[in-house]
Amino acid sequence: MSKLFSLSLYHTSLFPLWISILFIDFKSILEKRPYLVTESVSIILILASVCFSSLIICISLRNRNEGGVIPQMLISVSEEKSITAEYLLSYILPLLAFDFTRWDQTVLFLIFYMTLGFLCIRHNFFNVNIMLELSQFKFYNCELVNEDGKKTKQTVISKRQLSECLGETIYLRSLNNEYKLDVKK
Repeated sequence: MSKLFSLSLYHTSLFPLWISILFIDFKSILEKRPYLVTESVSIILILASVCFSSLIICISLRNRNEGGVIPQMLISVSEEKSITAEYLLSYILPLLAFDFTRWDQTVLFLIFYMTLGFLCIRHNFFNVNIMLELSQFKFYNCELVNEDGKKTKQTVISKRQLSECLGETIYLRSLNNEYKLDVKK
């Protein structure tokens, strides 16, 4: 998984937080508070970075001709359903404790954001991403058999209902050691 793709996944995984910050900043501007530099810079950076990250993710996930696609037979599948709510409660809500209308609080937030980002990207940690959910990707826990007959358990991300593909060969591209992308052929 490329570092740019990994960074984009990390950045867009905090999408609800970015929407919340935009709301806070726009509210502050509408209330015509003095010294709106922090809010203006924040709005511009958030909109630009989310658009750029979303574009990188779309290009990466649509590139189905990329090498490394492995055929695997799907033996069992179950859809992962609890992952999104757990992520919102664990990662996003605590980050709202910062006052994003104050530059010093924004700097403190950036320190936490960059530290968490560094760890996620360095260790290829791919977590729930609301942008993928909105794009109708679903997460599945699958048991698969490769061409050599070796069974593995993987988390597969797919736009199609994998429960309808039991016993079929599906084509997977690795996003990292734990997550695979279903590349429908």
